[in-house]
Amino acid sequence: MAMVLLALLAAGCHKPETHITVEPEQLLGKWQKDGSQEYWRYRSDSTGVTWDEAEDVSEEESNLTFEWTINGDRLTHVFRGEQGNQAVPKVYTVKEISESTMRWQDDYSMEYSFTKTE
Repeated sequence: MAMVLLALLAAGCHKPETHITVEPEQLLGKWQKDGSQEYWRYRSDSTGVTWDEAEDVSEEESNLTFEWTINGDRLTHVFRGEQGNQAVPKVYTVKEISESTMRWQDDYSMEYSFTKTE
């Protein structure tokens, strides 16, 4: 009986996971990764580009382009390789998004925060 009670108590302490729904329009624009010079641009045609000005790379010079999709709170970036055009998908869970801030989490529980710059 004590084992059952302990199991129920432990299950009751688990914080339920909350999910948000992200509209594609919320992503559009230029986002800066907090604490860095790394930028991400989301375009209305579901393409994007990322670059890091700390590496002396501008948006126009970047070859790190991707296609993006959003399904509920799951944000997928698909990067295309230069050789063989292989697809490299990266999937994140959007934990928070507003007009000025966004926070993702990858499948390894690493979180990334962004501020919208335009």
